[in-house]
Amino acid sequence: MKRWTLAAGGTALASMLMVAGPAQAAIDEDATGFSIEGSVRARAEAVDGQVRPNAPESDAMLSFRTLITASYDFGGIHLTAELDDARSYFQDSRSTAGTSESNALEPLQAYLGVELGGVAGQAGKGVVRLGRFTVNSGSGRILDRPDWSNSPNSFLGIDVDWTSKRGDRLHLVAVRPFDKLPSDRASIEDNKVELDRANPGLHFWGGSFTRAKAVAGANAEIYGFWLGERDRTGRPTRDRELFTSGLRINRGAAKGKFDFDVEGILQRGTMRATTSAADVTDRKVRAGSGHVELGYTFPTGWTPRIAALFEYASGDTSAPSVTRFDPLFGGRRGDFGPISLYGPVSRANVISPGILFDAKPAKGWDFMLKAQKLWLASATDSFAATSVRDATGASGRDAGFQFEGRVRTWVVPKRLRLEAGAALLAKGDFLTDAPNAPDTGDMRFAYLGISTFF
Repeated sequence: MKRWTLAAGGTALASMLMVAGPAQAAIDEDATGFSIEGSVRARAEAVDGQVRPNAPESDAMLSFRTLITASYDFGGIHLTAELDDARSYFQDSRSTAGTSESNALEPLQAYLGVELGGVAGQAGKGVVRLGRFTVNSGSGRILDRPDWSNSPNSFLGIDVDWTSKRGDRLHLVAVRPFDKLPSDRASIEDNKVELDRANPGLHFWGGSFTRAKAVAGANAEIYGFWLGERDRTGRPTRDRELFTSGLRINRGAAKGKFDFDVEGILQRGTMRATTSAADVTDRKVRAGSGHVELGYTFPTGWTPRIAALFEYASGDTSAPSVTRFDPLFGGRRGDFGPISLYGPVSRANVISPGILFDAKPAKGWDFMLKAQKLWLASATDSFAATSVRDATGASGRDAGFQFEGRVRTWVVPKRLRLEAGAALLAKGDFLTDAPNAPDTGDMRFAYLGISTFF
């Protein structure tokens, strides 16, 4: 293995790498099991016509994310650590940017990994991780490490991931999520360094099994995850007890072929109406979500792909039972557009058919265009992630249209990548007529990012 010797840290490292490109390294071919890799990303973004109440109508932000991952392999056992230095600058004091954008000098991962061989007489391989780690499962709609986030969720516990020789996958987790700190506005603006803490009042466990090429060349996945939440000192909660189960069938995109991704999710359990200590009434949860995608990739030229999409997530918290879907630790960038200063759409109280087009016009280039119609699943609940609500339902269900575009290119293959994108939320009647809807016009967003890898 190669030994990389680096001397820099934090935003100083970010600044140096953004100017110089890939880091200069001293390589010592000493056949040790040590390896190190990393990346630095700078992203500028701006938004206007903000849809969220109590947020600035316009906002802008410059953020940096520096990731450095080091590992030592002892032969079947390895130690891995990852440092995440996430910082943000220039945003408004009432900005929607928070701990997902700023989490300075955080040891995001630190775990012991044990390699697995055959399980139950089956040839295969896998790994057991013990410690702090990030994790994604299946489509990532319930449990994900999203690349858009500067500071993804991390967990303390055990993770088992095993894949058979034919491609079947068994994935099990039992963890406590970390609370991202600091969480107060002043400390976020100052990029204050404070270590995250594992939440003793929140537990998450479960797993998934994927059968490779189960039906017509498509993979079939079944999963179930349990989340248990309890109040702790200084942190009242809604005491969620949720069991989330799902079934997914998908076939990946390929030239000259149809692909599809169908996923249905049910959520059952109990939760309370408020976080008040006086609220001791557990209400039943009866929620659900679904994703349907059907695409075709043309075999020649730019190999363009066109796909029809449909997203659904239930929503209502005012009824005797809760039907608003809780997306837990799922990612939403792929299904619902950019987040950070933007991000009005999430997997909660939404109905959204759409169409997607992407292509690769040249080597190292790709682009994507997407259009989605937006409705509320429940007229009396807040729409998605906006907090805009009309408890009477008189403002209807039309949230408008969302349009998104993105282009990416490798300036230096595998070393330096540029990405630019924009999104528009053309507001429907609900987002203009609801009692707490800001009178700000349509929501517009643009960003430019540059990433270097070493």
